Amino acid sequence: MKKIKSFLTLFVLLSLTSYSQVNYEFYGALKLNGNDKTIITYRLVFTEQNGKISGYSVTDLDGVHETKNSISGTYDKSKKLFSFQEKEILYTKSKFDENSFCFVNFSGKVKLVENTSKLEGAFKGLFNNKTKCIDGTMTLIGSNKIYNLVNKVNKKIQKSKKIDAKTKKESNPIKLIDSLKINKLSKNQNLNVFWESNAVRLDIWDNGQEDGDIIHVYQNNKLLLSEYTVTNKKKTITIQLQGKNDVFKIVALNEGKIKPNTAKLELHDKSRSFELLATLNKDEEASITIIKKPAN
Repeated sequence: MKKIKSFLTLFVLLSLTSYSQVNYEFYGALKLNGNDKTIITYRLVFTEQNGKISGYSVTDLDGVHETKNSISGTYDKSKKLFSFQEKEILYTKSKFDENSFCFVNFSGKVKLVENTSKLEGAFKGLFNNKTKCIDGTMTLIGSNKIYNLVNKVNKKIQKSKKIDAKTKKESNPIKLIDSLKINKLSKNQNLNVFWESNAVRLDIWDNGQEDGDIIHVYQNNKLLLSEYTVTNKKKTITIQLQGKNDVFKIVALNEGKIKPNTAKLELHDKSRSFELLATLNKDEEASITIIKKPAN
């Protein structure tokens, strides 16, 4: 009987521990201090478990300087004190200079209620060596609240008799928000990804309607895949890295039946993976630079 009670107690404790992890997602903007008051789009995704915060941030969503950072922090539920720090660059579309990146450090009073919370206040900007860069203010809204608002807007759009069917379909705000979650690569863009292992497992496929898109894939200007037709079935290849920086280039050879040429790519590195969508017109190209992290 004692063994059964002990087992039940352990089961309850494990159940409570597993349910204590809560997922959060916020969208909004950073407003930088200074004369021009620059505003930068911002997404924050994290889990809170037993007061510990872990996750990532994305700056300049779908922009030319889009950057993804890992974050860590704490949350004191009784005091409603929330803090996090951007720790490490996971990828960036900016030209890479480690010493030039300004990391967000936030601490303030926040009541975390699933994905309906607001998160706002001042943040400090610090370089990697902890010296001060540019500060600002953060205004973020939980994703559930945003989806509820855009759902209301979308219903009004769809019910309107003044808007034609084509415009209704193209102006769907829910699809717009969902598109911000996808890391897209366009003409002449380069994505710098910071890598731990000595190889890359690369998956390539068409996650939409197959329409005959054909691409070349290069590694350091050497042809890796020639005239490859992208299909719904994943093409998986494992590639050994050749140096500190390896450049993978995607070139669109056509635009298929549906413009533009699209290819979904997923890069796997030990326990991490990076998804992106290459959207190119004929003869356009984009690239991914794998930057090997120094061994500890």
